[in-house]
Amino acid sequence: MASTEIEIPENIEITINENKITVKGENGETHRELKSSKINIEKKENKILLESATDRKKDRAELGTFTSHINNMIKGAQKDFEYTLKVVYSHFPIKMEVKQNKLYIKNFLGEKNPRIIELIGENTDVEISDDEVIVRGPNKEAVSQTAAKIQEGTKIKNKDPRVFQDGMYVIGRG
Repeated sequence: MASTEIEIPENIEITINENKITVKGENGETHRELKSSKINIEKKENKILLESATDRKKDRAELGTFTSHINNMIKGAQKDFEYTLKVVYSHFPIKMEVKQNKLYIKNFLGEKNPRIIELIGENTDVEISDDEVIVRGPNKEAVSQTAAKIQEGTKIKNKDPRVFQDGMYVIGRG
């Protein structure tokens, strides 16, 4: 039987309702559903106890995954996760704007129709400057997936990537 303990910081409030875990902090609130028939999650005083029914390798791996998810939720409730993307273009200047939880990328390679990327998560914010896009939010998974979608949305197909290097690329995580 494997088990793990997670210490809850002072300014963090955690509620566990069946499989749903909610973490509230000064930076906001994140929630996630962690389902497993073999792992028991409970809160005792200022600790979270995770126990697996057996000591099998798969159960220990799942226990480690759940521990990482909860630790990331605690970190996100304290401070935002941040990804920085660099905007690269050679001829056609790229214009961007955020409206109603969507990022509109206009004039990419001179295209008439904008490329639309939907932001993941309700608390994910996108900040646009001249040649950088910063994606921030308390949910690590939502922030990283949004940054990946932006990078993938500006991928150029059927052209030589050595010549056409326009796009948005992740250059920093924090």
